[in-house]
Amino acid sequence: MAAPANSGILSLARGALRAPIPHELRGDLGMSVLILALFLLQVFTGILLSLYYQPSPEAVSESMQFIMRDVSWGWLLRGLHHWVSSGLILVCCLHLARALWGARYRGREWYWYLGALVMVLVVVLSFTGELLVWDNQAYWVVREFLADIETIPFIGRGVADVVRGGSEVNASTLSRTWTAHALFAPWLVWMLLMSNLALIVRDMRRAWAGGA
Repeated sequence: MAAPANSGILSLARGALRAPIPHELRGDLGMSVLILALFLLQVFTGILLSLYYQPSPEAVSESMQFIMRDVSWGWLLRGLHHWVSSGLILVCCLHLARALWGARYRGREWYWYLGALVMVLVVVLSFTGELLVWDNQAYWVVREFLADIETIPFIGRGVADVVRGGSEVNASTLSRTWTAHALFAPWLVWMLLMSNLALIVRDMRRAWAGGA
């Protein structure tokens, strides 16, 4: 009787999990898996929060209060989302610092480039997330931030208008901030993390082939 078609895939996966990890890749793999786990936790809590959050200036304050006051464990979800965001930034900083220490990135520049891009996007996610409360402080932070962008020669005004959704900070600005935070940036982070893991797996296979 023929074996199930997926038995070969399962055997390959078990073999990969049991295979020894090369010493020089253990730190990279461990940090990458930790960053991925924190990111997935952010995605999970973010999806749950998005069920109640309303990205409109008239309703955002009420929806935030509803999450904190009336949703079961809503305060915990928001707290986790906030603190895991800070933890994700910290782990990304440690990952980059580890790469800089002793110039470990030399000869493996793609790890450095991907890690730096993930770090930038994680900061963008944290920044846009803080703005989604859309209170008076967040409003003025957005205005000052966009005013700084406008000082960039040639492209500053155009970029600021795209982010703002016009010439003034309004409901379109909040909508675009929400889109960047909930849709655009997370997908970019996911693709970069998958690319980073793919590079690590490639190097692990090369190490296994060299040691065979």
